[in-house]
Amino acid sequence: MTCTWGEAAVRFAPVQTLMKRIHMNPQRENTMHMDQANGGERLVVLMRRLLWGLLLTACLPVMAAKPPVGLRGVLQRIAAQSPAIQAAQASQRAAGAQERKARAAWFGKIDVYARSMHYNDPRLIRPITQPPNVALYPFARNQFGDGVQVQLPIDINGEILASVKAARANANRARWGAQDQRLLTLLDGAALYRNLQALSGQRQALEAQKSALDRSLAVARKSLRVGQIAKVSLLRVQAAAAAVQGQLAGVEGQQQHLRAQLAALMDLPDYTAAIELPADPPQNLPQGRFTHAPLYAQAQSAVAAATAHEQAARRAQWPQLALVGSWDRNSIQFNRRAVNTWQVMLVLKVNLWSGGAQRAAIDSASALREVAGDRARQVRLNLAAAQAGATAAWNAQSKAYAAATAGLKAAMDSARIERDRFRLGLGSATDLIDAEAALAHARSALTNALAAWWEADDALRYAYGEPPRALRAPATIDSSPFPAHADLLLNPQASP
Repeated sequence: MTCTWGEAAVRFAPVQTLMKRIHMNPQRENTMHMDQANGGERLVVLMRRLLWGLLLTACLPVMAAKPPVGLRGVLQRIAAQSPAIQAAQASQRAAGAQERKARAAWFGKIDVYARSMHYNDPRLIRPITQPPNVALYPFARNQFGDGVQVQLPIDINGEILASVKAARANANRARWGAQDQRLLTLLDGAALYRNLQALSGQRQALEAQKSALDRSLAVARKSLRVGQIAKVSLLRVQAAAAAVQGQLAGVEGQQQHLRAQLAALMDLPDYTAAIELPADPPQNLPQGRFTHAPLYAQAQSAVAAATAHEQAARRAQWPQLALVGSWDRNSIQFNRRAVNTWQVMLVLKVNLWSGGAQRAAIDSASALREVAGDRARQVRLNLAAAQAGATAAWNAQSKAYAAATAGLKAAMDSARIERDRFRLGLGSATDLIDAEAALAHARSALTNALAAWWEADDALRYAYGEPPRALRAPATIDSSPFPAHADLLLNPQASP
């Protein structure tokens, strides 16, 4: 549903009237620009802005965007608005943030603190220094201190480096995963649209069959009146027409189901745009390698991440070195005369006992690395099989399309002959019904073969890491009831 400015003006005539009253005095408006300090003029400006805001806000809901038309528009909408793709992109950003967090460990941290201390006996507010003179150091039960602490790790064992490598590999895995999710969602959307194209072709073929049967039904009624055919022939044609009507209802239900699924991929409440049929089949077999697919790169990144995690777990057993410094001010509670103390420490730490936690962490990381390696090999085998299967399907559908084209021409010729024989009273109703059904099946088979061929082309491109061809370049679209390459389909009465 759309909203034009003319319609909005009619709907909001009272608003426009009020706005004209505000503009009636141009001198008043000039005064408003000259003296913004005037409260009344500011109120006028505020009212004008408020009224324009109400006008636009009320008109925006009805100015809804039109649904995408054609497979290219559908795929563009899916790539921009699909919740699955957006979730994968959010996971990619989260993994990138984790990589930055891992890198930040190299730069240490600086903490500012404040503490309030209360003791059971008075204590010195600062340590005793050389030369000792306890009389100069006040005692207090209640003390207050603040200061700064600095910790800078020195990565002599390489644990931080291994953690950064693992985080980087995880970020790459998330990036490749987002790209694979995009391609997979586009493939799903293209497959749904191809199925809708096949159903649209089947529906148009059934409608053409229904029209032909209606014409034959009119001929049967005339022939019955003159005694050329028996009434049973008329009844058979009527029953065939009713059966075709039932098939049309079934096709409509399937289309609604597929449209709902396609709308969910596009993040739309529904999708009611007309389905456009492709005019030409794929020209050339796509060429590529499955090692270029994002799914393959994602599996390799998972192996790299698991290997780096194992390295980090092993290096956590090695000595750890850190530089720690602090500056502290301590004083008696509510006394501003503070004593400053600073220190710098170089800390070397070696873990001697952790209850087997470090050994368990290494074993877990090693097992996860093996899991990642096995999954990567499985992904490689699956992609190789998918490439071989998609190539075989592409070649098979090309042959099926050629056979369907030849079968359609033969079915059209047979249907024309049976119509002529039935019109002259020489053919039976059974032969006519069979010929019309064969023609409808041939028309549907041609559209199915073309849609299946394009679906195989899209699947092969996914195995190579490419989006459907319709997203990359505009496809030749024919809006006529049947594809332009089968021009005989446009005239059911024509002969090949």
